[in-house]
Amino acid sequence: MKRSLQGLCIVLGSIIATVVVLAAALAWGPHHCKLAFPMVIGCAIGSYESLAAGMVAAGAALFAGWLAWSGVQIQIAAEERRAAADRVEVEQVLQEDLDTLAEALGAIWKILEHLDKEADDQADAQDREADPQAKRTKLEGVIYGIEKITEDTWLSSSRKMVTALGWRRRRDYEQLFRGLERLGEFRHIDNFDVYEALSAVRSVSIYFELLREDTAQYFKGRFRRAGKAWTLGYAIERHAGLD
Repeated sequence: MKRSLQGLCIVLGSIIATVVVLAAALAWGPHHCKLAFPMVIGCAIGSYESLAAGMVAAGAALFAGWLAWSGVQIQIAAEERRAAADRVEVEQVLQEDLDTLAEALGAIWKILEHLDKEADDQADAQDREADPQAKRTKLEGVIYGIEKITEDTWLSSSRKMVTALGWRRRRDYEQLFRGLERLGEFRHIDNFDVYEALSAVRSVSIYFELLREDTAQYFKGRFRRAGKAWTLGYAIERHAGLD
């Protein structure tokens, strides 16, 4: 019901209630009024002045209460619309970021796989000399990419932005942020562990796909270790050495 119609109903209802109460007082109470319209109205109000004043005051209080309540409802509705608009905007901005970051992650993954394969090849052929400068150049490119996709400012602002989302969505984004923070630890070229970095990349790629399915295109052809699903129970057994 529209606010104006609600106000009109309250005003008319107050008037009708006042008339009914005064009519009942005239019908059963002592008075000296002639039952002739419209003189009976003035007579009734004069005879039952306190009652009429009380009914008018009650109607005014009811109207004032309704004004305050309807004002709060309008404010709540406006806040809900603003929150819904914020959720849409946050998702749109973050989804654009996810596409850019996932593309970069795919490039990092590709380089790390090449480095991992080269390390295996060198282990199989000990007499083959490795090119340390070429490896260093690749690692520098990887570290540059990791620094870009794990910037502290982006993570901080994104964490603030996701507070506008629902709890389930917020939790999914938090998993991504934690995965990126872990990946961000691989920024030092002198003690860079290709295998561990590759594991971190594979792990965080899952959260990209969870939040935006079409980012899977950037990881197409990349190797993920298949096998038994890592449920919480299975992970506990593995840590305990039972599997």
